[in-house]
Amino acid sequence: MLMQELVHKTIGNYYIERGLAKGGMSEVYLARDQRNQDIVAMKMVRRSAGEYYERFRREARAMVQLHHPHILPVLDHGEYEQWAYMVSPYIEYGTLSRRVAEGPLPLAEASNILFQVASALQFAHEHGMLHRDIKASNVLLRDGNYAYLTDFGLVKSIEDNYSLTRSGFLIGTPEYMAPELVEASATPASDIYALGVLLYQMVTGSVPFRGTNPVNIVMKHLREQPSPPSQLNQAITPDVERVILQTLEKDPMRRFRTPKALANAFRQAYQVNAAPEPVANVQHSSLQNLPTIQVMPASTAPAQKSNALKGSRLIWIAGAALVAIVILILLLTHASSHNAGPKQPGHNTRPTATASSSMHQTATAVSQAQSIQTPATHKAQNGPRGSHGNKK
Repeated sequence: MLMQELVHKTIGNYYIERGLAKGGMSEVYLARDQRNQDIVAMKMVRRSAGEYYERFRREARAMVQLHHPHILPVLDHGEYEQWAYMVSPYIEYGTLSRRVAEGPLPLAEASNILFQVASALQFAHEHGMLHRDIKASNVLLRDGNYAYLTDFGLVKSIEDNYSLTRSGFLIGTPEYMAPELVEASATPASDIYALGVLLYQMVTGSVPFRGTNPVNIVMKHLREQPSPPSQLNQAITPDVERVILQTLEKDPMRRFRTPKALANAFRQAYQVNAAPEPVANVQHSSLQNLPTIQVMPASTAPAQKSNALKGSRLIWIAGAALVAIVILILLLTHASSHNAGPKQPGHNTRPTATASSSMHQTATAVSQAQSIQTPATHKAQNGPRGSHGNKK
C-alpha cells in the first residue's frame, strides 16, 4: 500500500493528489504544481532507507546537470520532514515494459526507441556519468513513441571510484547485468551490454536470461550464450541478429564502443534498402581476409630497354636475310658458270663482274645495317653497367 500520510499534502509548491506506484525503497505520487497547474510526478524516498536514500539524493544532484531531449528532466528536488523528493514531468503512457508486454516490437519501432535511448545514454557517458540500471521499466514513453531514459538512481561517475554499495553486493538488475560486473566495476561497456539486453527484449518480447534467483541469472550471463533472437521472432534477419548478439558479447572489447554505434548499426541492418556496407565493429564470419592485388604503373626505363632489344633483333634478322640472299646469288652464279662450260673468246664476262659487284654491294649493305643504331639501341648498349651487371 502507498503511504496515505502524504496524499492531499502540500510539499513545497506541489499538492499530492494520489499515489501512482510503489517500489522496494521508493514511492511515486501524482501531484500538481500550484504555480502553473502542471501535473507532475513526485518520487519520494524515506530517510530510513539508508544507503538507497543517499543514492537517491545523489541521483537528484546528477540529473540536474543532464539536460537532454531524451533524459527525463528533474524539475525540482529537496527534502520534506523524513523524506527526500524529486519532481519530474508526468508521462501518462507509462514505461517500455508495458509496451513490450504487448508483444515484440516491429524492427522499425524498436530502432526508433533504441536510437532515442542510445542518444540519451551516450550524452550521459560523454558527461562522465554511467547509468548502471538500463532496463525497460526505466524507459518512459510519451504518446507511445517518444522515449525518456529515467531513474539514474545508480548513476556513477566514470572516473569516480567511490561506491555506495557494500562490498560483495552487485549493483543493478540481474536480467540486464553484464557478466564482467561479477568481478569488475561498471564501465560504459556494461551500460552498452544492458542496452543490448533491452534491444533483445524489444524485438523478442523476452530478456535473454531468466532464473529462479538473482545469482542464477547472473551466472547465466557469465556462462551461457543467449538463444538466437531469430528463433523467437522470424522477422529478425541475419544482419539484425549479428548486431544484437555482438552487443551481448561476454568480452566487453568485442561490443560496440558507443551506444550510438549500436543504434546506427541496428538501423542499417534492419533497413531493406540500406547501403550494403559492413556494420560498424561487427566481424562477419563470412568475410575473409582476401589478398589485395595492386596494379603498379609500368616503369619507363624497362619499356625503353625492351624496345631497344626488339630493334636490335630486327637489325640482326635483316642482316642475316641479306647474307642468305648473297649466298644464294653466289650459288646460282657458280652453277650457271659450270653449266655454260669453258668460256669462248669474245664472250661477255660481265655477269661475273656483276656478281662480284653484287657481292660487294651486299656486304656493304650488311655492314651498314649492322652499324645502324637507333637511339633506343644506343641507350641499351651504352646504358649504365649496373642494369646488366646485376643480372645473374
